Amino acid sequence: MHKYFAVLLAFIFVLFISPAALLAGEKSAEIKKTTWNDIFSGVVGNYPLSMEQTSPEPAQKNKLSIPKNWEFNAEIKRYLTSHTSYEFGSPEAPFTKPLSRLEFPVNTWWLNLDLRRTSPRWSVGGRAGLSLNRNSNQWMEDSDWGPSGSVNALTNYSRNYCDIRNAFLFRGDVDVNISDWLRLPSAWEIRPLFAFQFQRFKAVAHDGVQWNYDKDTSEPLDGDAISFRQDWYTYMIGLRGSYSKNLNKNVTIKLRGEADWGPAVGYNEDHHLLRGNRFTYEKTSGQALYFSTGLDMTVSKTITMGVGIDYLQIRTSGIHRWWDTAEAADQCWSDGVKAWSDQFGLSTHISYAF
Repeated sequence: MHKYFAVLLAFIFVLFISPAALLAGEKSAEIKKTTWNDIFSGVVGNYPLSMEQTSPEPAQKNKLSIPKNWEFNAEIKRYLTSHTSYEFGSPEAPFTKPLSRLEFPVNTWWLNLDLRRTSPRWSVGGRAGLSLNRNSNQWMEDSDWGPSGSVNALTNYSRNYCDIRNAFLFRGDVDVNISDWLRLPSAWEIRPLFAFQFQRFKAVAHDGVQWNYDKDTSEPLDGDAISFRQDWYTYMIGLRGSYSKNLNKNVTIKLRGEADWGPAVGYNEDHHLLRGNRFTYEKTSGQALYFSTGLDMTVSKTITMGVGIDYLQIRTSGIHRWWDTAEAADQCWSDGVKAWSDQFGLSTHISYAF
């Protein structure tokens, strides 16, 4: 009896269960294959480009447009009325604030290169940039104050030529397209974003003049006077958006904008070269604001040109360290310690989509 029951179970397995298992295995394999194909296409893009990807409008109303897969962008930017600076107060009575302030102009030309992967729902991009010239075209200013009765008086002031001998940045960001969730017309795009940027300025002040108001004298500062390095780390959330208008099947104009805000961390190193081994360091934290707007024109299915304006504002406060071997000094304090930067840029760019 048990023998026949075992044979019956084997027959039922072969007749019903085995084909179902095999079919399930085949479906699982197909699902796995489809999933991996979708992930691969999501990362590297869909090729060849479809008609919808080369069309300026989505195929269906209230649907997200299908963008081209990748975009490489080259940008030339000129900073105007821009600087990066710091100051600190006195740690001892009468606690003069500020005790010293140094302002370094950063009005230079920059080359920025971007690579972005864009899908209908999200995009992720990276940027690398560097300063192209050294002369910042404004004076580096160094001011010192001292107590005079119940007020602070400017005691020393110097100005020097300023070279930006090493400046670069790296930026990465990711955004999400929520235009369809907001039921916006197809010409509009709204994308919340998160961005991180590292930026370094290395400036050298040289060949200047110092006025000593407390002694009524002046003296030349020949050669390199100050070597200054400032690193900025910014972590921002924000919103970018655009409005597109099709002039014909090949030419589209786009008005774009972006606004970001987030925490910023700064690290300074100042070496007063004319005073030997005299260094000051600052570690500061605060916030950053970023705004940009621009106008782009797509002149073919793959080429876009445009112009833009942007502004980055950084405001931080923190700790100052004074280290001087000649004075046998190694002291830290936070009184009146601030570091800040204002960067206003005009840019033009050209991009290739593929």
